[in-house]
Amino acid sequence: MARIEKMSILGVRSFGIEDKDKQIITFHNPMTILVGPNGAGKTVRLT
Repeated sequence: MARIEKMSILGVRSFGIEDKDKQIITFHNPMTILVGPNGAGKTVRLT
């Protein structure tokens, strides 16, 4: 089974485009929950 261990976000919605603005999310086993207000950039579309 494949799984995502880390994801970095840069230049998406409320995240800036500079390296200093990069956010790194580490996914923990068995579950990681992303919580925040509407419009905070929780939705990510993988293409």
